[in-house]
Amino acid sequence: MDSSNAVAMAVDTDTNKRAHTDGVVKKRKPLRPSTSRADIYVTRDHRKFNSYMRRARKLLVERNYPSVTIHGLGAAIQTAIKLATAVKASLSDQVIMDTSTHTVTLYDDVVPQDESTDITTQTRQNSAIQIKMSLPSAVRSQIFAKNPR
Repeated sequence: MDSSNAVAMAVDTDTNKRAHTDGVVKKRKPLRPSTSRADIYVTRDHRKFNSYMRRARKLLVERNYPSVTIHGLGAAIQTAIKLATAVKASLSDQVIMDTSTHTVTLYDDVVPQDESTDITTQTRQNSAIQIKMSLPSAVRSQIFAKNPR
């Protein structure tokens, strides 16, 4: 068997797909680790983008936080990246960014249509991004000298 047939067979026998369920799938909210005021969890709702931008700039510049962390999950990854680059551009590219990606396990409840059976739980995987943004110490001291608390 050549390698192209082996790849085709591996794709056909993939068992990582979710099984068909008879019932309604209720998606639970993702679990969040304990957060600080410097954590910004973005959604894919573009109407909130300007408020995310103001909050990130306010924490870095006015409140003199050492770093701000932007979190995005699934479809919000693009919004998180867009926000981080917009904040960096608004601060004259003087922001240090440290990006990490990971996979998050999400849990869903399956409510069966037949009331005699129990509710079951299924898991799924979703991509996530974490962007830690900080100002260099020289820039922070300059800004804080201009805007003391």
